[in-house]
Amino acid sequence: MAHEESTVHPVRSLDPLQAESGRAFTTASPVLVSNDDDDAIDSVPLLAASGVTDEDVKRFTTMGNIAEVEVDLSTLHGGQFRDVVLPAAGSPAREEMERAFKRKIDYAILPVVITMYMLNYLDRNNIAAAKLGTLMEDLSLNSTQYSTAVAILFIPYTLMQVPSNLLLGKIGKPSIYLPSAMAIWGMLSLWTAFVKGYHSLIIIRLLIGFAEAAFYPGVVFYLSCWYTKYEIAKRSAIFVCGSWISGAFSGFVAYGVLENLDGVLGLAAWRWLFLLEGTVTVIVALIAMPILPNLPATTKWLTKEERLLGVLRMINDVGQHDDDAAATAAAPDDDYGEEVEQPKSRTRSALSGLYMALVDEKVLIIVWMQFSLAMMGGINTVFPTIVGSLGYSQAKTLLLTAPPWLLCSVTSVWNSFHSDKHGERFLHMIWGPSLAIIGIIVSLLTQETFWRYLSMLLMLQNYNSWSLGFAWMASTVPRPPIKRAAAVGVVNIGGNVPNIIVPYFFYVGSEPQFYLGLSICGLFAVSGIIAATVLKSRLMKLNKKLERGGVVDGLDGRTGFRFIY
Repeated sequence: MAHEESTVHPVRSLDPLQAESGRAFTTASPVLVSNDDDDAIDSVPLLAASGVTDEDVKRFTTMGNIAEVEVDLSTLHGGQFRDVVLPAAGSPAREEMERAFKRKIDYAILPVVITMYMLNYLDRNNIAAAKLGTLMEDLSLNSTQYSTAVAILFIPYTLMQVPSNLLLGKIGKPSIYLPSAMAIWGMLSLWTAFVKGYHSLIIIRLLIGFAEAAFYPGVVFYLSCWYTKYEIAKRSAIFVCGSWISGAFSGFVAYGVLENLDGVLGLAAWRWLFLLEGTVTVIVALIAMPILPNLPATTKWLTKEERLLGVLRMINDVGQHDDDAAATAAAPDDDYGEEVEQPKSRTRSALSGLYMALVDEKVLIIVWMQFSLAMMGGINTVFPTIVGSLGYSQAKTLLLTAPPWLLCSVTSVWNSFHSDKHGERFLHMIWGPSLAIIGIIVSLLTQETFWRYLSMLLMLQNYNSWSLGFAWMASTVPRPPIKRAAAVGVVNIGGNVPNIIVPYFFYVGSEPQFYLGLSICGLFAVSGIIAATVLKSRLMKLNKKLERGGVVDGLDGRTGFRFIY
């Protein structure tokens, strides 16, 4: 390895004797990555344009309390960063540069994806508001047909999430991929205004499900490519806030449309609801394309210094480069801190990433946790019906759906910010479903309007844990990216299957108490708390292994990496 001929960032000299040893693992000394490492998968990144390979990452150093991976700038991303110089890690100049970089990326990504998610949620769930109009009568729907129309969207939405995320990983152009999917579902939502009966409604709902499958898991993976494990929870919460705000906003929009546009140009008010919201979705999708960045190394409107900083941030976050070349397929570890020998692999396909996700016990526990919380959260698909059981008029019912969602928006963001600030996940995960369980018990025990509405405020607090669960997943499956992309899709499948099931539990005739539906949702909230407890226990065990110098998911404990719980 001719290190003396390479430009390394930050510039340090390498001891020739140490270089000949291949790897030297100490906390205070560099970790050298041998170019002929037989345990690594071929060094072609998941996102071909990201430009980070095994040959680029030279070593991991610890300078005081600042961990810094040193990379070879002469080869990184085709050498485009060869002459770039950044302030030293830990210096005031570097810290200020990083703060400015995060602000710039926050302003470019968060407002756009929040707006996109608001419209995503509106287009997916506006059928619930349309039901309060004349949808049922105009399309001659019975209760079962309506429940099927609500649920059918989530079948392709669930099945296509893993393939979509893997495709996004391979294409590596989120600024094109995500808005394109949005434009498609917006046009389909718009055309819902012209359906004539049950069968055409089912077909168009199926197609919307296919298009919307790309969005949520795609954005979760997208954020994990820009933000470190200590930054992603608060950004994820702000992003998911779009759906909670949408839940509140949809009530106001539906109220305005259903009260004022019925019969205009010969169209029923519910048809105007789909027409207007679908049109706005398409317009926002076209605006989003030139604004959203792609990935740290491939966003052309960033300076070279900013692009390099973005790449180094993600490398430093795990103590090694964030690349599919970096980890072999997951295999079980023994209980004594030794890594079980894994078969050599040279594949870097999407199926390899899916396999790594499916055999990772951590991923399966998170699927269990998110599925359980989603069963509780499935009440979002019938929430206007639940509020309607209070017996108020259509207009007042639509307005009463807003406060629970607004409260959830505030508490969800606070919960994730507080979780990031203290580097704690478990307690922040379980208080939301705990409040939801209290809300269900109150609702089942009383018919008094005040207490039942209070219970509805508590039920939606389950969503405080929803976005945090995905942030916890992103830091629990830190690398390689192809595995993380697959894991996001797999977890989101588990989180959306309940949307297919739950509407049938809240059938016509079960109001106002909804004994069956609320009891099932409450039991799954308990299941989610149990799953979070199991995940914490598993991560504590893995951290002990890392502390003994063991290797977990290709991450060496001596680089300082630890799982957050």
